[in-house]
Amino acid sequence: DGVHLNKKTHKPCYAINVFIPLVDCSMSNGPTEFCLGTHYLGYENFIKEQVYTPCVSAGTPVIFDYRLGHRGLRNYGQCVRPVVYLTYSSVASGKEFRDSVNFSRKRYHKLGDIAEKPLSREERAQKRRRQVT
Repeated sequence: DGVHLNKKTHKPCYAINVFIPLVDCSMSNGPTEFCLGTHYLGYENFIKEQVYTPCVSAGTPVIFDYRLGHRGLRNYGQCVRPVVYLTYSSVASGKEFRDSVNFSRKRYHKLGDIAEKPLSREERAQKRRRQVT
């Protein structure tokens, strides 16, 4: 649900999103719903008849215009539905694009804050020696 850079004239796509689900998507585990045509200037409202919900297999990329209306549906299952979310954009007039609509530094943690630091080569060797003895 990105914004239009120009509110008066429809412009070409300036950024794309790529969703890569890490588990198979089904209607029960909360897939992403898209409202077709909402990337056109003046057609940003969700219309039920234009909704499309692809249920793709794990690892299948879903690529779409950054401005296309989308939302994650409710996950009725007991397991999480992890997804890799990438945004690619062109650089215009030397300006760097940032998805400040959907992502902010205050809202998300850096990966280093939540992921374990990998073991060093020496630590891995020590672990293997302990397993052998």
